[in-house]
Amino acid sequence: MGPTSTVTFQLFVSGQINPSQGNYIIAINTNIDPNTNVNPNEVPGEPTAQEAQGNPAPYTHWDQQFVFGSSQAAQPNGFLYAYKVLTGTTGTTHASFLQIVLNTNNYTLITNGNAGTGTANVLSMTLPISELYIRGNPNSSNPPTIVSPPVTFLYVNYITTDTSGVPQDQLGANGLATVGFTQPVDLTHAATIQLPSFANAPGPSNPNLFVTGGQIIVKP
Repeated sequence: MGPTSTVTFQLFVSGQINPSQGNYIIAINTNIDPNTNVNPNEVPGEPTAQEAQGNPAPYTHWDQQFVFGSSQAAQPNGFLYAYKVLTGTTGTTHASFLQIVLNTNNYTLITNGNAGTGTANVLSMTLPISELYIRGNPNSSNPPTIVSPPVTFLYVNYITTDTSGVPQDQLGANGLATVGFTQPVDLTHAATIQLPSFANAPGPSNPNLFVTGGQIIVKP
């Protein structure tokens, strides 16, 4: 992968992207080998909305998250890009997210893209693939980031919440009740991956938070 290698995540909704009405989340799992993952003993898998619930929420398969919307209104450009850090011991582990600061020249955020017959119904974020290497250092609760091993494979989910943080929708044939859906992404080969629209899936009454698929563009 070269210095200009990128991945673009595009999230489609039925209505329009409206950050005042909730959050649009790209949840990413960068762990393909539990023996080398920097969060010890975590197994690879699809991050889900359910894993972000509870007190504390386990975030079992979340390694990174991109959040655009109401909860991040005070952030520059209205988004947070962050990686997960685990603290505590077995049985009392707590997951928190630390911000990844992006140079304005190495990402592209589009919040009003168009897809199909829709208008302003696409949220698009392009990142250098190297940013996906960033994960927590298991040797410190306030870690420097580490960049090894390189990430070559992802699991990705698109999730929406209302302004209170309550999940509204995610990818899958049964919406929030989906079990077993996975969206793998190979970062080693150029591809445009069309995500299923799940046209018959249940979803929220607010079309602006109703996920209708999307696509992922890999340029290694």
